[in-house]
Amino acid sequence: MAVAVAIFLMTADVTDINSSEHQTLSQDDGLNDPAPLPSVHAHQFKQQLTDKVLTLYGRTQADRVITISAEIPARVVAVHSQRGESLKPGQEIVRLREGSLQAQLKYAKAQLKQAQQEYKSALSLFKKNHIAENTLTLREVEVAQAESSLEQLQIQWDNTRIKAPVAGILNQRHVELGDFIDTGKPVAEILDLDPLVISIDVPQSEISAFAVNDKAQVRFITGETSEATIRYIDRQANAATRTFSVELTVPNADMAIPAGLSVEADLFMDKVSAIAVSPALLALDAGGQPGLKWVDQNSVVQFSPVKIVKNTSNQLWLSGIPIDAKVITRGQGFVRIGDQVDVATANVSATEIVAGD
Repeated sequence: MAVAVAIFLMTADVTDINSSEHQTLSQDDGLNDPAPLPSVHAHQFKQQLTDKVLTLYGRTQADRVITISAEIPARVVAVHSQRGESLKPGQEIVRLREGSLQAQLKYAKAQLKQAQQEYKSALSLFKKNHIAENTLTLREVEVAQAESSLEQLQIQWDNTRIKAPVAGILNQRHVELGDFIDTGKPVAEILDLDPLVISIDVPQSEISAFAVNDKAQVRFITGETSEATIRYIDRQANAATRTFSVELTVPNADMAIPAGLSVEADLFMDKVSAIAVSPALLALDAGGQPGLKWVDQNSVVQFSPVKIVKNTSNQLWLSGIPIDAKVITRGQGFVRIGDQVDVATANVSATEIVAGD
């Protein structure tokens, strides 16, 4: 809608509303009867308190992008998850060759059991003053060493099972069955799409109107709409565009909405008094300022610059018009500011209000 308004204003005939040149009616042959007043239709639109809306364009992106890397060098012996699959936390993606880790774990557990038994015997003897304290301390060290060895081996064994650390979508899997991977090599990439993040750029002139947790309305390119919440507002403007990056979040529990979609976001500002009119009623002054022509109580044409509060599919909500103004809905192209006009007394139809001249 905003694009349509811009095209209309760029292609509209610009008339100087203060120009001395205007259409005159030809006089009757030899008669000096006063020319009839130009006739216009006007309507007093009801002013309503309306949320001022800032419409911006952005894109969806993942809340987190997690890259999983191998922590041990080994060969891939099993693949359990495919690209695009929805993963649960802890779900196995690939499995690496264990080698002799199982046997080493069994040996380490036996060593720990032996060390614990020897410590228990030493403690009993120490309580009876049959051994020195340093002997008991030595048994404690042996238990600690056995526990450490077992834990290290357990970690290595766990690292042969590469699992999803969070819920998400398996976006990339960089290895196949039979591949040998080194420590640190990327294995998979997971997209966390809940919540879905929408990134937009807010002009510096408007950034003070928004705060974290403010609500917004977003429209996806697919036609779906959803309520969004402001999660983050950048505290430093982009030096090139003088805009601030703002992040909105949208619930996406089933992760059905993907990252990378184009989005139109409506950010709600303070309420202002505004009227709803057709874009066709807009006029431009000599300086290119958009506004509306209207008639006062004396049937004299006036012009007021307006600000666009929000737009819908076929209407603009505009502020800046006096509350008692009767907006010219037909004939505005043939009158200028200060003209005395004849305001049609016929009721204005709904079609005329929406469509304009």
